Amino acid sequence: MIWIGVDDAASKQLVELAAQVEKKLVPLGFKSDKSFKPHLTIFRVKNKDDISKEIEKHRQVDLGKDVICELKFKKSILTSNGPIYSDLQVIKAQ
Repeated sequence: MIWIGVDDAASKQLVELAAQVEKKLVPLGFKSDKSFKPHLTIFRVKNKDDISKEIEKHRQVDLGKDVICELKFKKSILTSNGPIYSDLQVIKAQ
């Protein structure tokens, strides 16, 4: 999987938001199994030997800035035909 991180200020805000969400999910039986790392998944690479080539090919891409209008909690099921994604919850920004 190829992903990009976010800047420090946004990362801090997203980590705080994730902690608030996690705190509310614990009483519902959900438990975090790893620490939260704010990121944006760009694409998946099937052949791990191609990762360096793919990163280099996209190194200079400017993704700019954007405003988040909704949060989507996703479920990802990996199959032999590729991943199947579905939305578990969609929350619109206010």
